[in-house]
Amino acid sequence: MDVPVARRARLRALLVPAVWSLMGWALALESALAVDAWPVVAGGLALVVLACTGVGERWTARVLLRGRVPRLHQRHTLAPVAKVLLDHGVVVDGLLLLVGPGPGVGAMAVGERTLVVTRGLVEAVRSGRLAPVTAASVIAHELGIVRAGLTRRSQAWAVFLLPWSALVGFLALLWGIVTVFVPAWVLGACMVISAGVGLWLGATEHPVHLASTLVMAVVAWTWWSSSVWHRVRAQVGDDHLVNVGLAGSFADYLGATGSDDATLDRIVRLQQQDSWHPGRSGDGTRPREQTPAQWHGASSRTWLPR
Repeated sequence: MDVPVARRARLRALLVPAVWSLMGWALALESALAVDAWPVVAGGLALVVLACTGVGERWTARVLLRGRVPRLHQRHTLAPVAKVLLDHGVVVDGLLLLVGPGPGVGAMAVGERTLVVTRGLVEAVRSGRLAPVTAASVIAHELGIVRAGLTRRSQAWAVFLLPWSALVGFLALLWGIVTVFVPAWVLGACMVISAGVGLWLGATEHPVHLASTLVMAVVAWTWWSSSVWHRVRAQVGDDHLVNVGLAGSFADYLGATGSDDATLDRIVRLQQQDSWHPGRSGDGTRPREQTPAQWHGASSRTWLPR
């Protein structure tokens, strides 16, 4: 996957959320100024500026993702995972690892120097349900996205898009309540019919009726651009796994967690590409061998916090 293509997909996915959030922040600013709440305005601006720094990146991970520094037993559990990453040439220097809540297996990058893994991933490795090489492939997938620069300033975007996140959360809650009584496909059909009726009335009666069509077009664009971004993002991570020789392990993980057509196609591509590039590291060479003292020292200094 071409990185510039991925970056354009990211910008398209951010377009509507950014416009909505800008209007939300403008409304909040106007309301704050109307009551002379200058400290609130100054605090908000300081928060945005802080989010663009390394300190803000770490605090965003701690507040929004509830990431915490790994405890001793968690570092001990993740040490074999760090060894696999180092053996495959995955760059982990300068990264801060945090552990966040969640029963599932996952990893999420915040900015360019912070990675949050779920407690579920750590527990799965500790219990033996997830092999260290498989956990390493999950982490390396996210690190490939970081390496491509697709998480740059993500913490600042997370703060700026808070109005959009609030809207999406409210609509998701409303949709969940309504679909208890009305099937989702009926709601979708009603939305399409509404857009069609608005288009017809706008052409025959008055252009004001085009508003419903415009809203549906924005919704469709947002859904499409978000879907494309998530697919492209995943492809960038998959390509990185092929380069470091962990594609096969990640394919096994996907096979154990999903069975839809898109996931099965993805598994086949990963397995085929992994067979073409067996045992490659991040620079295209064979993985480097390290003694336990070497990889333990490297992981404790850079990737695993003390």
